[in-house]
Amino acid sequence: MQIFRVLLPSRFAYQKAGRELHRLAKITSLDEKTSRVEVLPHDLSFYWQGAADNNLYFLIEQEFNPNNPHCYTTDPICLTATSLVIDVGACEGLFAYRLLKQNVCRKVICFEPGEVMAALLWRGAVENGVADRLKVEPVAVAQTSGPVKLTAEEGRPDAYRIESCGGSEDSLDAETEKNEWEDDAYAVCLDDYLSNHKIQLQPNDLIKVDAEGADLEVIEGASQTIARDRPQIAVTTYHADEHAESIAGLLKNLNPDYRFRLKGFSHWTSRPRPVLLQASSFSKDEQALPQKAKSRN
Repeated sequence: MQIFRVLLPSRFAYQKAGRELHRLAKITSLDEKTSRVEVLPHDLSFYWQGAADNNLYFLIEQEFNPNNPHCYTTDPICLTATSLVIDVGACEGLFAYRLLKQNVCRKVICFEPGEVMAALLWRGAVENGVADRLKVEPVAVAQTSGPVKLTAEEGRPDAYRIESCGGSEDSLDAETEKNEWEDDAYAVCLDDYLSNHKIQLQPNDLIKVDAEGADLEVIEGASQTIARDRPQIAVTTYHADEHAESIAGLLKNLNPDYRFRLKGFSHWTSRPRPVLLQASSFSKDEQALPQKAKSRN
């Protein structure tokens, strides 16, 4: 991982990140709040809402360096040409763009509750030529479906958090019901969303979660799907002290066949926490399983 970020004083680590960012990326300011970032070695671009500072290097590095503990698709995760990826907390879309540009999956469904960031995510999908295989859902994901209040740190498009939940917990469709809540955001649980869209996951599919503290609730809201379909899981565990143990225990109960991997330790939190938990019961040696669902759109 980024050893220099841990060992060097923060100002030197930040300066080194700036030099690496200059080498890897071309950043064009479009207005006071939006930048276009070209990741030169990978022929890929994305849009960023907020300060285009040296921290963008860490965003890029974690995506393309398999040694970084925040990289979602290392062993035991194994994607195939038929894999569907559910991307909870898609933000700028770099994860989704990488998978689709590398042709390691067939489609990504991105959940991004920030209205502006969701629009930039789609803009980047068009620019990268992957819009036909990427779907943007501008809603949050939670344990239950219903209205929520979101908060975000100033200048941090990657830091939308669910502040509170309320209202009906009825199963609602993200595309048709979210607009009823003018002052609040809307959240869906994955069990509801997948059922409403008649999507049945397979063991070679992936649910990726980086939900800024709601990670456990996202997994709880997908428990029926996980128990039935056994998809692969990659979920961040550094947002709360108890998340690594709680999420691992829940997943083990839902699917005893899962193989687990905990990756890294955070150095930016009040106490060290595992960065990422991966779970999979799908093997590289397995042939792609036949489609069980009539529709996986």
